[in-house]
Amino acid sequence: MSRTLVWMMILVLLPAVVAAQELIPNGGFETFQNCPRQDNLLFEAVPWYNPNRATPDFYHYCFPTDQIELPPHGGQGLGRLFMDLGWAEYLATPLKQPLEAGEAYQFDLYVASGTPNRYPVGSFGAYFTSQPLSSPEKDLFVTSGQARVIDNLPQRLTRRFQWERMGDCFIAKGGEKYVTIGNFTTLPVSLGYYYLFIDDVSLQPIRLDLGKDTTLCGRNSTYLLNAKTPGATTYRWSTGGTSPTLQVTRPGKYWVVVTTPCKVLRDTVTVNYKLDFSLGPDTTLCEGQTMTLRVPESGQYRWQDGTQQNSFQVRQSGTYTVRVSDATCTTSDTIRVRYVLPPRLDLGADKQLCGTEVYTITPSFAQGTFRWLDGFGEVARTVTSSDVFRASVTNDCATITDSVTVDYSGCECTVSAPDAFSPNADGLNDVLEPFACGDITFRALSVYNRWGEIIFQTTSPPFVWDGTYKGERCPTAIYTWNVDYALRQPGGATVTRQKQSRVVLVR
Repeated sequence: MSRTLVWMMILVLLPAVVAAQELIPNGGFETFQNCPRQDNLLFEAVPWYNPNRATPDFYHYCFPTDQIELPPHGGQGLGRLFMDLGWAEYLATPLKQPLEAGEAYQFDLYVASGTPNRYPVGSFGAYFTSQPLSSPEKDLFVTSGQARVIDNLPQRLTRRFQWERMGDCFIAKGGEKYVTIGNFTTLPVSLGYYYLFIDDVSLQPIRLDLGKDTTLCGRNSTYLLNAKTPGATTYRWSTGGTSPTLQVTRPGKYWVVVTTPCKVLRDTVTVNYKLDFSLGPDTTLCEGQTMTLRVPESGQYRWQDGTQQNSFQVRQSGTYTVRVSDATCTTSDTIRVRYVLPPRLDLGADKQLCGTEVYTITPSFAQGTFRWLDGFGEVARTVTSSDVFRASVTNDCATITDSVTVDYSGCECTVSAPDAFSPNADGLNDVLEPFACGDITFRALSVYNRWGEIIFQTTSPPFVWDGTYKGERCPTAIYTWNVDYALRQPGGATVTRQKQSRVVLVR
């Protein structure tokens, strides 16, 4: 099957992607005033600055150096801090705008070290202030009272020179304009310095906005909803989706719930389709059938033959296309219609049979696939008992059925056997074997000698006596046989009966 939807004009429909607002300037250390060609040049990575007398570093691949001991996490530049007894280095920068009181923010950066075992768990992080921190000393800043993010993960930096993300969310007190990054609790108590590389520093407000309600043009239009939120841990859409984005393919109201460690956010958007119509899937019809194709009653229409009504009558195989236009957009749809002959099937006339007659049903069929409704696997089937046999033939146009009745009730169905048999292994009449029509089911066969003693008995097929008793050949004589059987009657009921007769065993 095939359907196409063709846009006849270009509509610029931007997906609902709201770029997160980044508040850290030059967070990846990519821009600089002058290419750094030595240590202690953080101030070249404007607007980053050094808040105390220590000497933080800035490196960039504009001047490769051995001090860049690992590739930057992203881009070409990175920062580096040195820590030792009585020596604490920091990175500081003004924010792009002050933080809003009560708003949640997500702070992230990437850290790596050549001596990860010296990383100060519970001390390293970020400190946000309304005024820049500064000190004429080069020792530890010990601060309190403002929003801060401290890394307390005990398993941080388990491998050398491996970038790891460090971050958290927090609620702003309001008015914070600067961030200072470094240690705020402890430093080494004895000489044992370590370097800490830093890259891709980020601060973003935790907000969710799916955009305004939107109207699209044709049914095959799609629209991307983006709920990506800084620090999000889970996404739950009205459709059951759990990804940050959702591709809309049909009109409706869509909502999302986003969970972060600091807050839960919700948003809803409605997406409508202006020319929401379809001619339907490709279709197969039977010869003689018709089909009416319809489109919305507003706008202008043009079918493949130039007619301009909002419906079209299909009477033959072909490809049918309609173009619908209104004041702002034009769209079209196509459907292919195929005509086939209806299937044919004839199982023949009903049959009245007698005794042990057999009958082979040979179906006559065309224009489709044949099957017996009871699951019989062959096309032709030979029957020996009364029943109604049903079959069908199917093609893309239709399914038809037929049945044939085979009835053995028109004459008596009896149990018979030869009057004599000679078990001499000549292949002719070597055993006693009663027979009957297909409506009879044998249940037991017994053979008696002239004194009424049972010399053979069986309750399971084959119901055959070979003329022996306990492995010894029986002599020439007259024997009596008895058969218990079930007779199936018209309508499906069964009755149990017996048949007894005599047979001569000839040696």
